Amino acid sequence: MNITKTLGLILVYITAFAYFGECTVTPDAGLLPTEASCEQASLAAQPAPQAAETAQAAAAKPAPAQAVKPAAAQAARPAYEKKETYFALPAVAGGKIDLAAYAGRPVMFMLFTENCPYCRKAAPALEKLYKAYGPKGLTVLGICIQDDAEAAKNFAADRGVTFPLAYAGRDVYRQYRAQGVPYIFLLDARHEPVTVWPGYDQSFDTEMAQAVEKELAKI
Repeated sequence: MNITKTLGLILVYITAFAYFGECTVTPDAGLLPTEASCEQASLAAQPAPQAAETAQAAAAKPAPAQAVKPAAAQAARPAYEKKETYFALPAVAGGKIDLAAYAGRPVMFMLFTENCPYCRKAAPALEKLYKAYGPKGLTVLGICIQDDAEAAKNFAADRGVTFPLAYAGRDVYRQYRAQGVPYIFLLDARHEPVTVWPGYDQSFDTEMAQAVEKELAKI
């Protein structure tokens, strides 16, 4: 072989190796890498510009703050159930005395008339209970069975009564099957009857206070 040609071939191989030597594509068996395959390898080795930008943006973007859930609302109190004991009457002070307004509270009330002697004796005892246990959750009411509001007003003035009074309570008298006056009832916090005292005697005072304390202990 001509030495000049041999040197030329060697130069060609050296040049080709310098050009293709860094290509990482493994050619098919027996084939040398081509310029096109090296460009594909180079592109494959680099992340797509859009994908790279998206990845960078995602990394730079702060994680969204976790949504703060509002505090759970307090459970609503169940609707008042109007039982057979329910009543609503005109109040001496104006408006109405509605048993539903005292939901969740024990209620003691007395059926009375203006001039009933035993009603007049019982009034101070109920006033005492009202002042002692009213701040602790007891409701004390007076229900005059007469239709005249003045009868209840006169009774309150004469006996120093400060607890709420209603009038025109004859239907309640029948509803509770009273058989005279005074009749004193104690309802629990659900307004179910607990105890009844027909008439009044001073000996009832301790028993009434104990019954009230027992019901207050349940709420």
